[in-house]
Amino acid sequence: MADDTGKLLRYIVRTYLARQDVLEIERDATAVDGGADIIADQQRAIRDEEQRADDLGDAFRDGLMRADAARRAGGNAISLDDRKEDENLQADALIRFLVRSDLAASTTRETDPHQYIYTIAVDWDAVDRVAKDARVDLSDLFGRA
Repeated sequence: MADDTGKLLRYIVRTYLARQDVLEIERDATAVDGGADIIADQQRAIRDEEQRADDLGDAFRDGLMRADAARRAGGNAISLDDRKEDENLQADALIRFLVRSDLAASTTRETDPHQYIYTIAVDWDAVDRVAKDARVDLSDLFGRA
């Protein structure tokens, strides 16, 4: 995974998704769950998110670059078809990291039984703010001067 992409993804995971996971585990914990068990579950959830970010890093970068190209062409969303492996991975990455973090919105349309086209609209103002907070220059990430 490219360095800037990894840096941005790690920031999103730690700042947004890890917090969501920790709160969800706390909310789902019962009175009989021990504190150490809850902490272990939270740490495991964070490691799982970080691993998923590593696994989907290239697809995230490719999907983000595709969305940027659409934006520069005057579009406000991209459509990704899950019947195409690369597009399915891009949709998974963008939905997992941007949509779950409220940095993008998505809609789904079924094309065939259990086959979908995902339309994803990136909130570029929000992504720009997050990138600045993560100390990532999006123009570098997109290969623009």
